[in-house]
Amino acid sequence: MGKRVIAVQANNCTGCRMCQLACSSTKEGEFIPERARIKVVFDGLGGWSRPSVCLQCEEPMCLSVCPVQAIAKSVTATGEHVVLVDKDKCIGCQRCVAACPFGAMEFFSESLATKCDLCGGDPQCVQFCFYDCLHFVALSEEAYDKRNKRIKALYAKACKEIGRRELHGRRQAFSLAASKVAQRPQ
Repeated sequence: MGKRVIAVQANNCTGCRMCQLACSSTKEGEFIPERARIKVVFDGLGGWSRPSVCLQCEEPMCLSVCPVQAIAKSVTATGEHVVLVDKDKCIGCQRCVAACPFGAMEFFSESLATKCDLCGGDPQCVQFCFYDCLHFVALSEEAYDKRNKRIKALYAKACKEIGRRELHGRRQAFSLAASKVAQRPQ
């Protein structure tokens, strides 16, 4: 058996958010879609919606920016690669949230950093996707390696785009404070 991952067939998404309800119910014990580890992204004008899932990166940036090693790569009981957050170690700095270009990391003040853990190898979002949008599929080693190459390429593209968009905003937001720090001594 190959490595299993959550695969998305975006064209089938209706925006019903059942995946979010299943996730929040499983993880939080309540139906609070905003507290789900999976998100449904909407474009009302474009007329589409699609789920946004953690890609369980081979080289996760969330892991490398964590100053207290609260994020680690692991394996579920059924053998899937997963990136996990240790709530006991998390200090709430939110660096992981900023580092993930895919928006898979969440921050809830009570539970700190939060992300998909594949429900231990039985993702409930997949179980409750009635429109055949989400699948938990086994990939061959070759397909898994191809997927990881595409994730790395997408990551590089996302980082460039974030840098381009955010640079102006950061300069504008911090220009006054930076000009005071960089002020010429009298």
